[in-house]
Amino acid sequence: MFREVLHDVTNYLATQSLLVQTISWLVIILLLIVGFYLLVSLLFFPGMYLFNRLTDKNKSNSLSREELLLGQLTLKIHGDSVGEVMEVGSQTARSTYPARLYREKDRKENVLLEKGTKVIIIEFDDQGVAWVIENKNA
Repeated sequence: MFREVLHDVTNYLATQSLLVQTISWLVIILLLIVGFYLLVSLLFFPGMYLFNRLTDKNKSNSLSREELLLGQLTLKIHGDSVGEVMEVGSQTARSTYPARLYREKDRKENVLLEKGTKVIIIEFDDQGVAWVIENKNA
């Protein structure tokens, strides 16, 4: 079947000019490459889907937000400004996050927490900002 189709195409193209023959063969080769690519993609898709489902894509060196409890300021926080806190409470990779004062009273009183101050990370908001208070036990 394939040989018959190839023979018919070859006979038809033999009657055409060299430019038409060249363009036609390029189109045929391109279609064969695209067809082969689609066939291979369809064959490998189920396996890759299964592989992605079985592997944990969210595994990294960063910690979950529940594990972040203790931190140290790497940029000062003054009143309602945004500083930066580095998580230091675990034995794994250290991560830094933007930080703000948790207590409304501290923000209104323009409390200053200097760089290097030990803090407790209370929570994270939707933008990833850590809300902190000073760790008076450290």
